[in-house]
Amino acid sequence: MAWRGVFVATGLWAAGASAFAAEPPAVCLLDQDRAAKTWPYDADDPNRNEKGVRFDLAGACAELTAGVSYTYQHARKSTSGLPVIVNRNGTLSDGSSSNTVSAYLGLETSRDTTLGEFKTTVSASWSKATGDGSPNGTFSVSGWSVGLGGLTVGYTGTLMSFWESEFLSTATAPGRSANTIVYEYAFDDANTIAAGLESNLPTTPEAVTGLKNFDFSDPVYTLRWRYDSEALRFHLSGLARRADFSASPLLPLFPDTATVRTGWAASIGLAVPTPFTGESDEIRFQATYAVDASSYLGISNDLTTYQHTVRSRGPTTGWSAVGSFRHVWSEQFESNIFASYLTLRADLLLAKPQAQTFRTGVNLYWKPRDKVKLGVELGTVDNRLEPNGIVGIFSGSSGRALVGYLSMAVDL
Repeated sequence: MAWRGVFVATGLWAAGASAFAAEPPAVCLLDQDRAAKTWPYDADDPNRNEKGVRFDLAGACAELTAGVSYTYQHARKSTSGLPVIVNRNGTLSDGSSSNTVSAYLGLETSRDTTLGEFKTTVSASWSKATGDGSPNGTFSVSGWSVGLGGLTVGYTGTLMSFWESEFLSTATAPGRSANTIVYEYAFDDANTIAAGLESNLPTTPEAVTGLKNFDFSDPVYTLRWRYDSEALRFHLSGLARRADFSASPLLPLFPDTATVRTGWAASIGLAVPTPFTGESDEIRFQATYAVDASSYLGISNDLTTYQHTVRSRGPTTGWSAVGSFRHVWSEQFESNIFASYLTLRADLLLAKPQAQTFRTGVNLYWKPRDKVKLGVELGTVDNRLEPNGIVGIFSGSSGRALVGYLSMAVDL
C-alpha cells in the first residue's frame, strides 16, 4: 500500500514523457534559487551548493540525492518522565540518551513541456534509533509528487509550513505531511497564491495516517499567499476542516457528546535577511493559531486522540510561535539560534487539560570537506501539563530538561 504512490508517480512520469515530450536542455542547470538558500554561500562559485548527481533520464533532467547521518542525544532532566528525547523517526526514548543512524534517497525529474514544467519527486528514508521498538529500523517512502504547470499531486508538506531551519532538536513549527492536491498561481515574480486539499486529520487513535491515508472524504481546505523578494519573504496561510468526532465510541454512564465541528487555523510568517551581520544571515519567524486542528501547531499527534478517550464537549484550541537567527561565519562554519513556544487547551467532559512547551537551542555546524558536515547543539525544554479535572483522567507533569546533540552527516 505504501508503494502505491510511487507506482502512480512512475506511471504519470512515463505518461507525461510521451504526451508532453519536448527537447530537454543541453545541460541540467543548477537551480539557482535553491542554491542561494543553501549553506554555505559563495557568491564567486557558479557551481556552489549543487547537491546530488544530475543526469539525463529519458529526456528529462534528473537529480539523485542520498545521504547518511548519525545523531547522539543526551538529556538531563529536572523531573522524571519528561518525554524530551525524540528520535529521528518520531518515536520517544525513555532513557537519558539515544543513538540514531539514518539514511535517505531521493530522485527528482523535470522537463519543459508545452503545458509548463512537468516534475516528479520520490524520496525514501530508513532510520534505527535507541528504544524505537524496531529490531531492524524503520523504512518508509517519505514523500512523492507529480506536478504539471501549477498543479501538484502527492504526499508532501502542508501549505501551512513556512519556518524551516537546520536544528537537531525537534523545534516547534507547523510541519505536517499529508496527501495533497495543490494548485499554485504566480501573479508576478514576487507574489504567488496556492489552494489545496489535504487528506483527513485523524479523529481516533486507530485511524490510518501518513502515506496510506489517501482519504479526502473530509478534506482539509488550505490557502496560502507568498511574497518573495530579496528584502523580505512573507507568508500568510489558513485552513478549514470538518472535525467529525461522531464515530468515537461511547463511554458507560455518560451521554453521547459526539459532535461535528468546524476546525480552522491561520498562520503568518516572515524571513528577513540581515546583511549588516553577514551576507547570508537571516531571521525567520512563524506564528500559528488553531481550533480543532492542533496538528498544525507543530505537535506530532492531534489532540483528538484524547477526545477519543474522554468525550469532547468543546473545541481544542492552541497557538505556537517560533523564531530563529542564522549566522554564516565562513564557508565552513554556520550557527543557528532559536526559541519556540506552544500552548494548547482541550475542553473535555471531565477535564480541561492545558499544556505549554518552551524550547530554546543554539548550534554550530562545521563542514571540513565538501558533502561532510559535523554538528553540535545545546538546548532546553520547559514542559508543563495541567490536568484541570478529575484525577486519573489526565496526569500532570512539569519540569525542565537540558538536551545536547552531536551529529555527523555525509551527502551524495
